[in-house]
Order: sequence, then C-alpha cells, then structure tokens
Amino acid sequence: MNIRASLLLLLALVCYLEVVAAADKLDVVSYHAAVLVKNGKQTSCEIALIDGSSGFVAATCVVDANGAVDTSSRYEVYTDNYGTRKSVNAPILSGSIRVHPQFKTSSFANNIAIVQFSLSGNPKLKIDVAVDHRTWASTKFVRRSMSNLENGEWGTPNTGGSELSRSECAASSGLYSSNYFDFECSTDTLPSMVGSQCRVPYGALYGVINGKMGIGGIYSHSVIQGDSICDSAKTVHYFVLLSNFIAFAENVLGRGVRTLSTGDFMVQSDLYYGMEPEAFARADSELIIGGNVFNRNSGEAMMTANGAPEQENNGNTAGGQTSSQAPNPAPGTSSAPTNPQPTPGNTDSVPTPTATSPD
Repeated sequence: MNIRASLLLLLALVCYLEVVAAADKLDVVSYHAAVLVKNGKQTSCEIALIDGSSGFVAATCVVDANGAVDTSSRYEVYTDNYGTRKSVNAPILSGSIRVHPQFKTSSFANNIAIVQFSLSGNPKLKIDVAVDHRTWASTKFVRRSMSNLENGEWGTPNTGGSELSRSECAASSGLYSSNYFDFECSTDTLPSMVGSQCRVPYGALYGVINGKMGIGGIYSHSVIQGDSICDSAKTVHYFVLLSNFIAFAENVLGRGVRTLSTGDFMVQSDLYYGMEPEAFARADSELIIGGNVFNRNSGEAMMTANGAPEQENNGNTAGGQTSSQAPNPAPGTSSAPTNPQPTPGNTDSVPTPTATSPD
C-alpha cells in the first residue's frame, strides 16, 4: 500500500471515529418521550411521539385478541414534560386510537397504531422520525420508565444494546425474512422496572444521522422458545421501524410528520403499505408474543400471535373502520406508491429522490 492510499485510509478512519464520538454524545434525556399507562398502571409500551398531541404505539398494546381497539380499558399518555423529571399526562380516548388497517394478529405484521391526546398547554413540539435505516451512523436502543407513577417522576433512561445481523434476525422470524427493511432485532435485555423479575427488551430505538438523532422504531414483539418468555432458551426481540408508516400517520392526523434523513430519501408514500406474509412457518416450539412485557408474571397476559391464516384486523377504532375500508389521503398526499421500499434481493432498484420534511 503506498503512502497516498495509507493517508486516505487514515482519513476515513478519523472521519468514522468522529461520527461515532458525536453519536455517543447525543443524550436521549433531551429527547421528548412518552409511555402508555393502562388502567392506571404503567406499561412497557413506549409511545414514539410525533408531536405534542400524537404518537406511534405498538398495536399489541391497545387491542384485544381479535385485533380491535380494547374499549374496555382506560389509556393515558405520560410524557417527560419536555426534558424535566416530572411528567405531564393526558387521557387517550379509545376513539382516538387508530390501528393500522393491515395489522395481523396471526404474525404481528404492521404492529402500529396512532394515538391522539391533548396535553396541558398544547405544547408545540417538533420531533423528528429517523427514516432510511440504511444510512444511520448508529442505532441507540432505549428503555424509558417512570420511577413513581403517582408522583409523575421519571427514572433515568436505560440505553445500550446492539442490533443483530440480518441473517441472525432472519433465522428466528419468517416475518423479518420477508420484510427486513421494516425491522431491527436484538437479544439484549435489562431488568424489568415493574411487576416482574424477568428481564425485558428495550422499548424503542433511535437512529443517528449526520450528528442528529430521531426516533426510529418501537418494540413490536419477541420470538421465544417454549411457552414462557422468562424461561425461554433463546429470545429474539423485534422492533418495527417507523419509516414505511409515515404516510399512514399523516393520513390519520391530516398533517405532516417531520422526518430525519440524509437528504436524498423520500419516505414510502403508499397509504396502503403493508408487510409481506411470513417467508416460513415458525417451529412448533416457538411463540410470538408482544404487548406489555412488564406484566409477564402478572394476571394480565401478553398477547400471543395466533398463527392463523393471514387476516386483516376488523376493528381499527372504537367507531369501527374495517380493513376493507381504504384510508382517505391526507391533504397533499397521494395513495400511489412513489418510492417503494426494496425487497430482499432487490435493494438496488430503489430511487432516491430529494427528501421533503414538514416544518
């Protein structure tokens, strides 16, 4: 290797280390966060805030066994009060919950719901959703929880963990194998904060892009061996990435969602976007579970994917939007996909038009 090549290699290494160092300095405490409270009890379900009045949450946290919104439960959102240790909370009415029309109880595909609420003071938050996972400099797994729900006190966020390789994620999930652009996975856990001595997965993940950080995904489900997550010989946790569900959120809210990208990426604009079916059937010894992982040893069971033939959910809101009802396009959007995401084995065919992000 000649001197010039050596210098170029050294320069590239220095640039990479600077990016890593910048990512390590990003403090998740300064990023707005929220958790879901159900029937007065804190859950492990983190809400990926879109702004001061809405957010993404896993559908498994708010539906019944049939995939319809659980109208018998009372939901609240607790936020971090914009950087302080005290929270602000507000009710989430069941009529303000919209489950993705292609959420499937059989596999937990499209495990996404939008929740809306009205916080005191109507805060005008500007929150970025990190998109295009291919360009992230690094990924930060985060678990947030409240140390005292009654007093509205937050604990210190737990950060750490690392993602598995694509082949490792695919080995345990036929759903991931068909939709690797929609997931990240990890085996890392941390002690439960509420109600159990079992270890729990992280609740959300952030993507670091050009020295900035945006919420990129939320915990979706876990693949376990046996019938107990606490005693499973091997457990892989899957996080659904939010990038392909921006159009769905914008359609529900009737307004734009801020995104964070490298500047050469346009998010999926297909309002009807849904994941492909599982590439292979799970083993008889495996279960897919999701929902509130804080209650694994309590009376409230986690939700288990039923493994039945793929069916779309039949009740997305308390009002009853069914899977056969196509969502109405939000102002300024189109129902036609203009930037389809790559499929396994076809990652080079994706155009990269200029990104647009609402102010």
